[in-house]
Amino acid sequence: MKRCMLYLVAACIFLLLQSTFFPLFLDARWRPNLILILVLLLAVREKPVPAMLTVMLLGAFLDSLSGTTIGLHIAACLVVFILIRLAAEKLNVESPALLVLILIGAIFVHGLLVAFIMTTYSDLATIFYLLISTLPQQALSTLFVFFMMMMIFPRWLLEDSGRSDHSRMFNGDLS
Repeated sequence: MKRCMLYLVAACIFLLLQSTFFPLFLDARWRPNLILILVLLLAVREKPVPAMLTVMLLGAFLDSLSGTTIGLHIAACLVVFILIRLAAEKLNVESPALLVLILIGAIFVHGLLVAFIMTTYSDLATIFYLLISTLPQQALSTLFVFFMMMMIFPRWLLEDSGRSDHSRMFNGDLS
């Protein structure tokens, strides 16, 4: 639970950056989605129940700061979390390259879910195309931030929290 609190502190910092700092300097298409990085890390590093509750809080924070549709980001973040969790059970999530690929998939799934849910609440079909057209730029900027985080905080991002039963095998201990 202590680690989830660290994620919430990081989420507050990321949300401040995402809602106040980035809009001043970056076009809407190039703003990274920092919360998805935390959703990815929660899904592959933490136990399911505390991580899911933390992801719900992250989605609620996003809902409170962006938009008028309450529950939009909660639902989208939870679906992304569940999909990453399912993929993490089958794949070697210790690989940084695989984490990057999972993050790219999470960005596109989250964007598609937000666009789909937004079109159900509004009559504008153009919202879907406007949101989808920004996904490649958002993916590039989010990956850039993720790479920077991997260089600055490699132990925090790439460590094994003991979630997997095979954690000893990746540390070179095969006994």
